[in-house]
Amino acid sequence: MKKNILALSITLFLINTGFGDDSSSLIRIRAVGDIMLGALNPAGFLRPEEKGSILTYIRPLLQDADITVGNLEGTLCNNGITEKCEPDSLDCYVFRMPEVYGLDLKDSGFDLLSLANNHVGDFGSDCIARTEKILDSLDIGWSGRPGTFSSVSVGETRIGFIAFHSGGNCNSSLNLKLASEMVSKLKVDHDLVIVSFHGGAEGLAAMSLPEGTEYYMGENRGDLIKFSHQMIDSGADLIIGHGPHVARAIELYKGKLIAYSLANFATYGRFNLEHERRFGAILDLEFTKSGELHSTRLISTEQKYWGVPFVDESHRFSHLVDSLSAADLPLSGAHFSPDGYLIQND
Repeated sequence: MKKNILALSITLFLINTGFGDDSSSLIRIRAVGDIMLGALNPAGFLRPEEKGSILTYIRPLLQDADITVGNLEGTLCNNGITEKCEPDSLDCYVFRMPEVYGLDLKDSGFDLLSLANNHVGDFGSDCIARTEKILDSLDIGWSGRPGTFSSVSVGETRIGFIAFHSGGNCNSSLNLKLASEMVSKLKVDHDLVIVSFHGGAEGLAAMSLPEGTEYYMGENRGDLIKFSHQMIDSGADLIIGHGPHVARAIELYKGKLIAYSLANFATYGRFNLEHERRFGAILDLEFTKSGELHSTRLISTEQKYWGVPFVDESHRFSHLVDSLSAADLPLSGAHFSPDGYLIQND
């Protein structure tokens, strides 16, 4: 009896002091979709300074991770000229954010950002270079231009990050051979490899994940299922997708997670946020040091007041993903509980 009491006392001591709890050995990654903090063109689409950052209400959830990842839709550049359209046109969408917004991204906890998307080149190569320089100065890793990737470390675990897009100025998601070679090479000296892609059609009609190549306004946006599977086969441990601006299915392929679209996260002023477009998520994941997925949940978010993200207590995004995964990927789709936790099948 005394031995049992002693054993129980030791067990409680170990639990209370953290010994024997392997949670400290896990790596927490939080990922979001599209970020556009405010547009300099046309005028009138920046959040008033007295109201603070659009990330204010969601910031603690971004900071509470070892690594936080997102897609920066556009550039950080105070000066620039666009050739896409008249710079003050309300009917043309080009994204250039004030350079000081880089501090907001840093303060909010972002460690890795994709610059591989269809708006990174809106104001030319000088603004791309300026954005890269600002992120470097803030110690935020990035990937975008052909051949670029980032490396970060969490303790002794090395994490590689590479971003792809179907358009120019980026690592190409259309060249599967080269993309596979890049991911394979990255895996050689990294314990965990994260692949980001910006692709697929856009809008409410694009919520359903199709098989085969997608097109949007005549542009080849890639075969995202084939791309994602091949990247995992080449060594990727996690695929983070965005681009359609709406939720899409999440898949478990060979034990690795593929989020086909995390949708809009923080997109102020110039984005259409009607209906399902205003819902996004923070994808919350824990990995072992060897790169095995340990736990997953979707923290659903909703944008209000022109594009300010808040936690969505109705869990709308996770409900959407659960139904889309069941419909579009009946054999491999991930399923989520009503409050956003991944349901592990026995």
